[in-house]
Amino acid sequence: MAGALVLSAGVLAPATASADPVACDTWTESELPVPDGVAASGVVGAAGAFAVGTGSFRWTSGSTVLIWKDRQLVDQLSFFRRAAYAADVNSSGVVALTGSIGFPAASRWQAGVYTTLRGWQGEYGVTAIDVNERGDVLGESDGKPVVWPAGSADAQLVPGTDASWSAIGIADDGTVLASSSTGVHWIGASGSVELSGATEVRAMSGSYVVGRAGEEYVRWDRQGQVTGTFTGVVDALAVNFHGQMLGVTDNGTTTGATAFWPDTEQRPVWVNSGARLGVLTDEGDLYGARVLDEWNSYPVVLDCA
Repeated sequence: MAGALVLSAGVLAPATASADPVACDTWTESELPVPDGVAASGVVGAAGAFAVGTGSFRWTSGSTVLIWKDRQLVDQLSFFRRAAYAADVNSSGVVALTGSIGFPAASRWQAGVYTTLRGWQGEYGVTAIDVNERGDVLGESDGKPVVWPAGSADAQLVPGTDASWSAIGIADDGTVLASSSTGVHWIGASGSVELSGATEVRAMSGSYVVGRAGEEYVRWDRQGQVTGTFTGVVDALAVNFHGQMLGVTDNGTTTGATAFWPDTEQRPVWVNSGARLGVLTDEGDLYGARVLDEWNSYPVVLDCA
């Protein structure tokens, strides 16, 4: 297929962590700064020194994308009277985001420079979903999974997919995770590898995916095999490069309690915070939002102690 995404060979080999994973049992919470006019905001992605989030304005309609580095606000991308949201950020500060100008439009942002990401073969309706460490952005063009390689604004179709597929995430070597009625698949140069028994995918990072296989929450590797079953989990929120998981455990309340699984073989560690958390970094830090009421919230980080 002309213009289809060409992936590097050997992409199905599992990645190797550069350092031993940190097994946190306590965290120190702090608030991230936001502009005065932002009423509600939270963090949706973090990597290295960078974090990114989406907020709403206090006195006017529209959205803002907030970018932090080393816990300090470094940019605010404002979209007055328009909806916009951040998808993800990598450790080099490359942000993938989607705005609305009558139809969804995806962009890549880095160091103050916007790059509009064009649809596949001139299509409109373009959304950004994920960004990997080298800056490749995964998204959809009129519902079809596509990748914008680092430094390029031209979409490349993920091989073997069409609008019946849904893009989920992209690994650092360019391997794409996507789903269809046939199941959930890693798609790379060597072909497609299905996740064994996958019922629902909740998160992915590096070589790992977490979600449900039947009624159990499990972790899959790059060969599509289950590498462990998490005990006591009622929802999976995030996974990091080491295969550690942030999720929700049943504590007898209607909302449950946020917990951290250092490994599938270890008991979960409860996170003593009332914040809504959804981001887990490779260093064991947690990001999310502390909700004050229906209209007000602020972004927080829980640093691994």
